[in-house]
Amino acid sequence: MKNIDWFYNAGYGIFCHWTTKTLNKDGNQIPHSEAIEKFDIDTFTSQIIDTGARFLFFTITHSDMYVPFPLKELDDIVPDHTSKRDLINEMYEKLNPHGIKLMVYFNGDGSTDPEWKSKTESKTNPSVHAEYCYKITEAISKKYGEKICGWWIDCCYEPGICSETGLRYDYNKYAKALKAGNPDSIVAFNFRGVEPWGSVWGKGISDFQAGEENDLAHYPDGRFSGEGDTQWFGLCWMDDYWVHEKQGEPKPVHSNEKVLNYIKKVKKGGGVFAYNVAPYQEGHISEHTMKQLLWLKENGVND
Repeated sequence: MKNIDWFYNAGYGIFCHWTTKTLNKDGNQIPHSEAIEKFDIDTFTSQIIDTGARFLFFTITHSDMYVPFPLKELDDIVPDHTSKRDLINEMYEKLNPHGIKLMVYFNGDGSTDPEWKSKTESKTNPSVHAEYCYKITEAISKKYGEKICGWWIDCCYEPGICSETGLRYDYNKYAKALKAGNPDSIVAFNFRGVEPWGSVWGKGISDFQAGEENDLAHYPDGRFSGEGDTQWFGLCWMDDYWVHEKQGEPKPVHSNEKVLNYIKKVKKGGGVFAYNVAPYQEGHISEHTMKQLLWLKENGVND
C-alpha cells in the first residue's frame, strides 16, 4: 500500500461540502451555475492554506449531478449539468505549490436530480446506472490525471441501510474507473461509516475507509484498522451539518481543546482525520470556523 503512505503521513486535512444546496452569506441562493462562476477561489484556497491542512476533499457532485467544470461525457447524458469554469483545475493550481493534495467527493446517486435519475435508469435498472457512474468517473479521472490524488465515493450502503444502492456496483470495476487517469490515486467507498462491514465485498479494493461519523467518539486500533483492513480514516461535520443549508453563520460544534485532543489521539493511533467545513456559496469559510481552524494549527494539530 505504498500509494497510501502520503495520506497516512499527512494525518490531517479538510473536507468541504459545497453543493447545489449551499446558501450564500446573506442566507439566500443564486443559481448553481452562477455560483460556480462567482466562486471566490482566491479567498477559499487562501483559507485552506492558512489552516495548515495537508489535503483537501472537495465535493464535485452531491444530491444533484452538477459538476463545477466542463465535462462532455456528462453533457451528453444530461445537458446543462456542467460549467465553463473549471474550479477543480483552479484549486489544484492554487493548492499544489503549497503541497496540499486535492481529493474529490463523488455521489452518483443524484437523489434530488430527476433528470439524471431518469436518464441513467437509477430506479429501474441498477446495473445500467452503475455503468453511467463508471463512465463519468473514468472521464473525470482521465481529465485530471495526477491532479486528483483520491476519491471518496458516497451511497454504497449495504442492503437494509439503503437498498436502492450498494449492490448495483462492481467495486473492482468502479475502482478501475476511478484510477484510470492516476493509478496511484486512493479510493474509499462509503459503505457504513465507521462501523465494521457486514460482508467482505469491497475488501482489498478500497485504500482507506470512508469513516463518516456524527461525533468525535471513534478511534483507530492501529493504522490498518479501517473497514476491510484499510487505512483508518475519520470524517466528521464540524460546523453546519455537512452543508450550509440553514440561515446564520456556521459555527464549530465542539470546543477547540476537544477537537485538538481528538485529532492528536487519532493520529497517534495510526489514523487520519478530515475536519468537514460547510462554506458559504461564495466559497468563504465562516469567521467562527476559521478561528477554530487557525487555533488548531497554532496549537500543534500537525505535530
